[in-house]
Amino acid sequence: MSQFKLKSAVMFFVCWFSIYPIIAQQNTFPKKDNYIQLQERAMSENKPMFLVVHQQDEQFVPFVGAVSKKAEDLLNTQFVSGIVQLDRDDFNHPLKRNFNLDKPMYLFTDRDGIPLLRVDKAVDGGLELEKLLDSVNTLAKAETLGKLTAQYRKGMRQQSLLNKMLRYYQTFDQYTDQQVLSDYISQLAIEQLNNFETVIFLLSCGPVYNSKSYLLARTNDRMVDSLYSSLPLQVRKKINNRIIQRTFRESLDKKNYSLAQNIGYFAYQTWTPNYLRGANSQAFYPLEYNRLMKDSVSYIRMARNYYNESYYRIDPDSLSRIDFAQDRQIKISRNRPMLDSAQNAAFKTLVDKGRSYYEDDQARNLNYGAQQILAFEKSNPEVLFDAILWQKKAIDLKPDVAQYRYTMALLLYRVGFYAQAEAEQQKAVALSKSNKSHGKKMQTVFKQIQSRSL
Repeated sequence: MSQFKLKSAVMFFVCWFSIYPIIAQQNTFPKKDNYIQLQERAMSENKPMFLVVHQQDEQFVPFVGAVSKKAEDLLNTQFVSGIVQLDRDDFNHPLKRNFNLDKPMYLFTDRDGIPLLRVDKAVDGGLELEKLLDSVNTLAKAETLGKLTAQYRKGMRQQSLLNKMLRYYQTFDQYTDQQVLSDYISQLAIEQLNNFETVIFLLSCGPVYNSKSYLLARTNDRMVDSLYSSLPLQVRKKINNRIIQRTFRESLDKKNYSLAQNIGYFAYQTWTPNYLRGANSQAFYPLEYNRLMKDSVSYIRMARNYYNESYYRIDPDSLSRIDFAQDRQIKISRNRPMLDSAQNAAFKTLVDKGRSYYEDDQARNLNYGAQQILAFEKSNPEVLFDAILWQKKAIDLKPDVAQYRYTMALLLYRVGFYAQAEAEQQKAVALSKSNKSHGKKMQTVFKQIQSRSL
């Protein structure tokens, strides 16, 4: 497989609202609601749904500006609408079982919850939302995924119907139904599996790694590898990410740890020859599997190694240098200098511009790793001191982030360093003054640390 730029999954989980506007107070419409109850209402009232879906985080604001009166009236009369907040660890939530959710989304569905339209960028609550609502009413009258799915469930298996369903899955960044994909492939002739455009379409559907569908799509393996490298980088990224995401979802659904290991290896291959990024990706999926399955013993053992090797012991500029070499297709070797004098001079002219990104990314991941230690391990000083070292580096990189000070305060409190914990939490309180609700939480925790009641 050709190399591609796969963003850190941890960064997605931690920062998935970062491209959205943040303001002091949240809009009051639509209301937060339970997804199952919303769907039951949609079915009973025979109405489509409008959902604002995001991870649980107080800083997320559903719209740019207030929802207009016209849009609110349309949502109240023609839709069942609500804000659905997802628990990051609830991997069995119906929405997480069906969609790749690495950022907030606006989701319009039919009464059965089958998507009509998905928007992954911040939406203005006025004219833009009104136009989207009008568009959905038009889309609902056309050949929707819901209508195609109803035909499929009645036993219809025409190739054209299956092709449309598979394209819809990609449009909505929805996990492909592997049975639909299998039914489609079963109707292809052998010569079609040697057609590059057909193969790319099949791989773009997101077959589970090493499944029958995946292996059939790669019947002519040498041809695929040869021509695959000619695809634009963004296309390769999208294809590989869909395979990775769908396979990891399958590992969770089937509680199959080996599948999580396999997709880690697949991710590693996509990073060749960037050995640091490759090792990071290979280790992440088995680690995340154990985290979600609450296997605390395995998770703690793997997390200590993962965060030490992937973030704590790596200098941001070193990672930047390896990415620089890969971007310019410079052959990377562990046994010789990575860049010659001219290449190194070019790197030095760019490194300052990109340093903030690498520092942010490293600090964010270290903080996330420390938070997971807090969640999984409450009493082992050896493990907690590892997390304290990670957190110290995160703070050194980004000293003015209240959340990082807060995490450090909790870690220090756990190991009995109460005075130091108070000092860190006091800094967290000071850094949170601009956010009223967050500042209140920080102040409450500070008082708990002072009274030793945390």
